[in-house]
Amino acid sequence: MEIRKKKMNHSRRLKVAHVLKSSVYSGAENVAITIIRNLSSEFECTYIASDGPIRDILEKESIPFILLDSFDRRSLSDAVRQCLPDIVHAHDFSATVLCASLKGKFRLISHLHHAPPWVTTWNMRTLVYAACRTRIESLLAVSQKSFDSMVFAKCFQDKMLTVGNPIDAAKIKEMASMTIPDSGDRRYDLVFVGRFVEPKNPQRFIRLVAALRDSGWFDIQTCMIGSGDLMHECRELVEALQLQENIEIKGFQKNPYPYIKNAKLLCITSRWEGFGLVAIEANMLGVPVLSTDNAGCSEILGEEAPEICRSDEEFLEKIWLLKHSDEEYSSWKARSVVRGRSFDNIETYMANMACIYRNEVTN
Repeated sequence: MEIRKKKMNHSRRLKVAHVLKSSVYSGAENVAITIIRNLSSEFECTYIASDGPIRDILEKESIPFILLDSFDRRSLSDAVRQCLPDIVHAHDFSATVLCASLKGKFRLISHLHHAPPWVTTWNMRTLVYAACRTRIESLLAVSQKSFDSMVFAKCFQDKMLTVGNPIDAAKIKEMASMTIPDSGDRRYDLVFVGRFVEPKNPQRFIRLVAALRDSGWFDIQTCMIGSGDLMHECRELVEALQLQENIEIKGFQKNPYPYIKNAKLLCITSRWEGFGLVAIEANMLGVPVLSTDNAGCSEILGEEAPEICRSDEEFLEKIWLLKHSDEEYSSWKARSVVRGRSFDNIETYMANMACIYRNEVTN
């Protein structure tokens, strides 16, 4: 990213509408809210999304919002006309395509937070997204590897900027120091943090815990933080495998950081990740991570990092190693702290995002 040094003479604050399809709070929503919170003194921001649990978060953060009963073209068009933005910052594919279809003179920024498997081949969804090229001013990707995996990457090479994710170490540590309601200072051997959806593969975490229990770790204590369509299925799987004494499914938590801090290991079982934010957050709290080999986490941890697991057997082998060897665990923990410290980027991220909004960036 290259910053063009030039004077900008805005007679008023630029208006930015952040548009997201989702009605819940997760990674992309966290990024949008963090941007709004940190740049509100310079830009007039509005959060537009589907109505749902996200309302409570937005009200708590005192963020201006418009929530839609139906995320369709007419409803979104009405919302955009209501706030008249100079810039529409569309988060992920569906929001980008819908925003590109709207009339208006706003600048359109497409922010792709993840790279699901379907983006690697030409199909109806990738063709429709590629057709929006002329309407999109900039494409923001969380990593070069994620962007390169997209079949339309060459079409957007001149519009792409790698921005990563905003990570505020001080805020994460402050929130992690808070007491967990109804749990006190309870410790966990393993923790899963993520949405209960197919890409995150929460069932695999449950089966790993079952394998550890069946191998003799009868008193293993773990918890799962998150919500999603697979929540009921996961609860049924815990009961079917008789893991009620070993796994606590806590559901969605506004503050997951105390649970991460109080865990010995964070396990990421995702089929794919655009940017492994929770891995960085865990490392910032000194908690080692074990992860599947996905683009987001591999870029953070390293392609050949010992934290990467390519099979259940490798997960289990490394969990047992870290359980039985204090020396090995201390080494992993120290490596996590160093890695986490290197990702504290909130000031740089916000400065770069402000430059993108002010159109002071060249690709």
